[in-house]
Amino acid sequence: MDTEILEIMKELDVVVITGPLENPGYYIPKLNAIFIDQSLNDEEHRVVLLHELGHAAKQRNEYILYQATMTMKSKMEYGANRFMIKYLFNHYILITGDDPHSVNYIEFMRQNDIPARDENIVKDIILNY
Repeated sequence: MDTEILEIMKELDVVVITGPLENPGYYIPKLNAIFIDQSLNDEEHRVVLLHELGHAAKQRNEYILYQATMTMKSKMEYGANRFMIKYLFNHYILITGDDPHSVNYIEFMRQNDIPARDENIVKDIILNY
């Protein structure tokens, strides 16, 4: 796990627990804990952790809203995905040294296993980098 992710975890004072789960991962605000399925490979683990850190960073005190309606849940999932993708893109630029605005977003998505449903998030992050 890279140092920046560890710093985010420390800043948020979040605990990460790995074990056998039916879902890839989830965040429990009352415990400030992230649970991640142990069967994930390293890259999947990293992506799920970043997504759940997005929930911890952006929605720790909004758990009731998450449960309130599908619209609120969708907005919060979008926010967590955006947090994850923004982190991955920043890391990608640091590693490659590419000009952020010349990145082939499809290749970036492929390399980071970002699903097509998040294409607009990727485009927006690149556009506003």
